[in-house]
Amino acid sequence: MTWRRRLAVVGTVLAVLAAAFGVALWGKGPFDGRAYPSSRWDKSMGEIFDQFQVRVPDCALADLRYWSGDYIDDTLYLTFASDAPCVDGFLRDNQLAGGTAVSRDDALRFRDDKRTDWGWYEDDSTSYLRFRSRPLAGTEITVEVTTGQGRSRVYLHGVEF
Repeated sequence: MTWRRRLAVVGTVLAVLAAAFGVALWGKGPFDGRAYPSSRWDKSMGEIFDQFQVRVPDCALADLRYWSGDYIDDTLYLTFASDAPCVDGFLRDNQLAGGTAVSRDDALRFRDDKRTDWGWYEDDSTSYLRFRSRPLAGTEITVEVTTGQGRSRVYLHGVEF
């Protein structure tokens, strides 16, 4: 086989692969810039929040980041920073009350590779308020909020099993 023929074969294979990739992504819509890399593409942010029954107020959207995966258990990670009224509204809208104070060491114990890669818990807080909820049967939400004055950071981990 000549080098021209080999080049033509390679070019054809690459064109077919590019077309297959385009067809696979057809209709998926633009990737949400607030999603962390490798987050699922088959559902919008709103659909994911609905799946976990998580309500996020508009005041939290400016700094919001999230990730969701569809594996054996569907998973949601969400973080945002906002002022106290916004965070209080988030807690109220999600029926999260009676948080338990946890130390920084206790909060860090539950970090996984994803949260480490994203820089979660690199704030200056020495303690957090932890809330747990089961908004739906088979769904569990854990929320940790930085304590103190001014802006607070919310960290949410949800699992649907």
